[in-house]
Amino acid sequence: MLGSAQNFSSPSVTVAPGSSASVNVTITPNTGLADLAQFGGYVVVRNSEGATVARVPYAGFKGDYQGIQALAPTTFGFPWLARLVGTSYVRQTGPSTFTLQGGDIPYFLVHLDHPVAKLQFEVLNASNNRPVHPVFNKFVDLEFVGRNSTATGFLAFAWDGTRIHSNMDNGNGNNSLFKTVPNGSYVVRIRALKALGNENNPAHWESWTSPVITLAVRKTSNLQQKTRFGGSFFVSHPSQTWPPIREATVLCRA
Repeated sequence: MLGSAQNFSSPSVTVAPGSSASVNVTITPNTGLADLAQFGGYVVVRNSEGATVARVPYAGFKGDYQGIQALAPTTFGFPWLARLVGTSYVRQTGPSTFTLQGGDIPYFLVHLDHPVAKLQFEVLNASNNRPVHPVFNKFVDLEFVGRNSTATGFLAFAWDGTRIHSNMDNGNGNNSLFKTVPNGSYVVRIRALKALGNENNPAHWESWTSPVITLAVRKTSNLQQKTRFGGSFFVSHPSQTWPPIREATVLCRA
């Protein structure tokens, strides 16, 4: 194992009974350690007779943790706006219209190569890229989402044309309130806050914006089955057995 360099502000200190002393320790990972690797060890405290009186563990990460990409494209080029046709998700690369009838709903396919602190799907007006509401503009609002278990796996999120209009329980509970987004053209912006990221630092967010989505022929929707997960909700069509928040094994077609 490659060791780490330890530098002490003082090699020794004298501590009188009932008092305390401080020593600063700087730990530098071995230059031969691979980037993005973890390292660790112990700081050992010995008395004047050489006996160990304390062992303080430490751990570190070599590299830029915030530099790890979370929304990785994989060989499929995710994220996708998609339709579910039979058992296949078909990628929509240009403007697309959805009636929200008979399973004609938009899906969003996302691959997470690394865990994220937050995952949000915001609805924006296509004409000006402004949120449909200054506060309540999301239909997915999750915290602490784990990464995909395979290099090409993905999560599929269905949108029923509503948005969360409550922050009382983050869209997850009996007090939730949802508003229907009216007919019109929109884009969906997916935002992921990197693990251990500062949500007030724009550099700690990754984002992707969908092609234009037009919602049309809004009638009484038959999207009735709502599955709760984390801090948001997902809607699955009654004629589909596919759970909308599980890693997909179905075929993707570009």
